[in-house]
Amino acid sequence: MNIPTIPISMLLATGPFLAELLVGTLLFSTRFRRRKHYYIRLTVSFFLEMTLGSLIYYLCYFSGLWLIRNTLCYLLLFALSLFSPLFCFDERPTTLVLCGVSGYMTQHIGAQILQMLRLWEPISGSDYRIEPARLVHIYLIEFITFVLISTVVYFLFARRTIHTTHSKSVERSMLWLSVTTLTVVLVLSSARDAFTEESYHLMLISRLLSIFCCTFLLYIRSDILEKSRLAQEREQLRLLYEQERKQYEQSRENIELINIKCHDLRHRIESWEQKQGQVPDNEIRELKHLIGIYDSTVKTGNDTLDTILTGHSLYCEKHGIRLSCMVDGNALSFLPVGDICSLFGNALENAIEAVSRLEHPEDRNISFLVKESRGMLVINIDNYFRNSPVFEDNLPKSTKGNNNWHGYGLKSIRRTAEQYGGEVTILTDEMFHLNILIPLPAKETAQL
Repeated sequence: MNIPTIPISMLLATGPFLAELLVGTLLFSTRFRRRKHYYIRLTVSFFLEMTLGSLIYYLCYFSGLWLIRNTLCYLLLFALSLFSPLFCFDERPTTLVLCGVSGYMTQHIGAQILQMLRLWEPISGSDYRIEPARLVHIYLIEFITFVLISTVVYFLFARRTIHTTHSKSVERSMLWLSVTTLTVVLVLSSARDAFTEESYHLMLISRLLSIFCCTFLLYIRSDILEKSRLAQEREQLRLLYEQERKQYEQSRENIELINIKCHDLRHRIESWEQKQGQVPDNEIRELKHLIGIYDSTVKTGNDTLDTILTGHSLYCEKHGIRLSCMVDGNALSFLPVGDICSLFGNALENAIEAVSRLEHPEDRNISFLVKESRGMLVINIDNYFRNSPVFEDNLPKSTKGNNNWHGYGLKSIRRTAEQYGGEVTILTDEMFHLNILIPLPAKETAQL
């Protein structure tokens, strides 16, 4: 039984092809969350793709009509190339597949430009022997050209959309559009290759059409995702406005509380003036308690956190909530104002909202801890709660009516922590424990 042989150049072609697909995909995923042992995963997955890719190419080369086997081969190679991003990144599968399609479009643009420029003669199926020097020359030119094209694609398209995530509906729509376009491009390219000897001009026009389709798809992708990002920002601004309105209402309540206490103090002083005698001890204690209201200003060493805690302390005083704080504000010096507000404002509001529902006043306690420990910023917020939360994506779902934005505060906390390489964990027993760990910058850890 004679086993068919395949030119070594055909098998070697899968390596650069898969490498270009991987590089194209990585252009659109530079800010994705990486899994542990990322570089080991990336290396292992690529060599597995190389091995299986050569086998797929071998099987497809000796089967069926060229149009069918060529289309099927590259579809299978593309599907195989998705293993690396799925294995290396902790993101939604639709997001990774969409990036894989964008990577394929980048690779396809480069391949078509190289063929049009005729930087080398295409390797045909009849080439059973190729000189090593010529092979190195071919791959070197291909590498340089692809680097240039990838750089252009990154600055024109990829960089506009790699910093944000998008809704599932937007990504699903983009995914179907991308996969459909990819399939059409593959079929047309295979048909062109099958009849490439019949008309040079038709082949040239077909390659130009492929470049246009891929470039247009990348443009549509970046444009739609950019508009989606702007829509998300508008929604976040709306939520921020609602939060500011809520803070205004809280500040108004605080002013009302201060006015009431001032009124009480005035009457107490007038009463003592009328008595013209020694003030009873219980009156002194009550006076100290009232004055303590004005001493609610918290001094932690961080002005932003002081403002947040002062406002919440006054609110807790009015509503019978005990807020216990042990805070080293100096540990927050590396965080900008916006991120401090996102972390602590949302966390304290969630805790206050939870204990406000409790029937027994003695359970309305919130413990708040911020400290440095072994090069980490440690944030712990503990409070009692009434009903056991239902978790989704490792975060408790909101008990509010709008499920489209459930857990927005906790999602904001987690994203802020992950931005600095940290993590958020939530534990529940008889209390709700929110734990945040963020690595301190080098200049911070040097001071420990």
